[in-house]
Amino acid sequence: MLALLLAGVISSFFLIVPLNAGAAEQEVRLDVAELRGGAVPRVRIAASPHMRSAAFYARTADGLVQPIYFTGRLTVDGSGPVLQVPAGEEHLIPIGGTPGLFVAARTGLKQDREAVFVLLTEGLPAVLAEATPISAGVFFRQLAAVTRRQKGALHILPYMIAAAGLPAGISRKGETVTFEVAFDGIAPEAVFTIADILTVEGDGPLAPVVINLPEEGGGIGFRYSSLASETEFRERLGKIAKGAGLSGARVVDDGAGTHLTVIASEP
Repeated sequence: MLALLLAGVISSFFLIVPLNAGAAEQEVRLDVAELRGGAVPRVRIAASPHMRSAAFYARTADGLVQPIYFTGRLTVDGSGPVLQVPAGEEHLIPIGGTPGLFVAARTGLKQDREAVFVLLTEGLPAVLAEATPISAGVFFRQLAAVTRRQKGALHILPYMIAAAGLPAGISRKGETVTFEVAFDGIAPEAVFTIADILTVEGDGPLAPVVINLPEEGGGIGFRYSSLASETEFRERLGKIAKGAGLSGARVVDDGAGTHLTVIASEP
């Protein structure tokens, strides 16, 4: 498995034309999603009229998550995973230390699929207490516990990285279908887990998935683009839900096939 050394540094920010509200482009996205060994993922955060904070975490191919630490004037506490994001311009944030993200073969495959998690909030976002990697399941439980009163979103940014010495491969191409997935009676940590499995452990497009943090009593869900047919995706979603511990969960649709709801088992 790959040894990931994260000692982050922010080098610079660039001013570009702000994105329009409601634009198709994601608010948080990777500059490039297919990387060669040793490349540095770069995260773009769209312009906003408000000051925000962003916490960064690395999700490696072995299912572990750890904070990505930064040093510099925009860090909240001088050195840590949380950056203050000034209003009024888009920011390009290099992820990794100097000279960047150091990689080695993780699974023995030619490439691995990983992700950067970005928790973007209006207030000070939660920070993972552990300095050492923890499982994605533990991370999502902690995240759900500490973000109940925060307004913001978890952005899952998948990327493909080649094993050491090999060029990045070509991700699957084809016509995609965008699904609206809602959850009824499902705990937020289970929703995070399902989105993680779809995005990082799947073989669909390297497209960001955004999960808005649910307000008290509010709903939760996300959009996901897949190369699978409507029937195939619905079946897969049901299997993932059961694998995430929701043994009695049901997946229903509104008749269109692309608007799905995962419903918890009845007591």
